[in-house]
Amino acid sequence: MTNNSFFDESRETSLAKAEIVAKYFLSWAKVIIPQAKKRGENIAYIKLFSVLSPYQDGSKSKPLLILLGIISTT
Repeated sequence: MTNNSFFDESRETSLAKAEIVAKYFLSWAKVIIPQAKKRGENIAYIKLFSVLSPYQDGSKSKPLLILLGIISTT
């Protein structure tokens, strides 16, 4: 059995990447959502190999940051 401590704490670079991805997605969504609604379509964000919950140290994962951002803008 392996000791998978990857999700115990996030690195500084992971935090920076998560912030960039979340901000980019939310900016992109603000432009795309009105166009999708006109066509009767939805948008989606799919992140493979990720965890939705926070890291063990309390840092938020990318999908969680995006979800919280969407909730705060609606």
